[in-house]
Amino acid sequence: MKQILKANSYFFLPYLLFLLVCTYFLFSYSRPELHILTNEANSDFFDVFFKNATHLGDGLMVLIFAIIFLFVSYRNTLAFLIGSLFTSGIVQLFKRVILDDMYRPSKYFELHQDYQLHIIEGVKLHSLNSFPSGHSATAFNVFLMLTLVTPNKLLKVLFFILAAVTAYSRVYLSQHFLVDITVGSLTGTVFMLIVYWWSMKWDKNWLDQSVTDLFQLK
Repeated sequence: MKQILKANSYFFLPYLLFLLVCTYFLFSYSRPELHILTNEANSDFFDVFFKNATHLGDGLMVLIFAIIFLFVSYRNTLAFLIGSLFTSGIVQLFKRVILDDMYRPSKYFELHQDYQLHIIEGVKLHSLNSFPSGHSATAFNVFLMLTLVTPNKLLKVLFFILAAVTAYSRVYLSQHFLVDITVGSLTGTVFMLIVYWWSMKWDKNWLDQSVTDLFQLK
């Protein structure tokens, strides 16, 4: 595990900073105060940008990248699918069973505080199942796995940025509070990292092959 963390420090060090910054704000402000601060920092450009960026956390991304990883190795494909499955299971357990009555920002402010949220046209706001953020968990699943399979340090930084931007888009769009995306990102990162580390111990040579080997055999 230590070797994996060291080899991917260009992702994990910025992510650690991300967690520290989020934790600082979470302990410095109440949940509604913090959301108002972020909600007031908006512009027409970022309305369009985050409205599109948020789709990087859609569940469809798991299917797309599972197919892509088939061309890397079966080991990475299975690790990615198992990590994503565990992540989704934990996220849905909290969202729909344990904390199914957690209000999202739009419903929270409608019921508890007289504040008019900045709403982006074309974005359908949800009311319940706020904690944790599924899009954030999926984004960190996908971009961490991409980080783990690439040796390029600049790409590792880029993948972290894309994951963080996707997570923040959920706050910008008022689909989640900051605590939701923080825990969502942590869930996606921890489960994918553990499963990837576990997959390195699978002692099956065929796992290191990919679909490209099928074409070479022909």
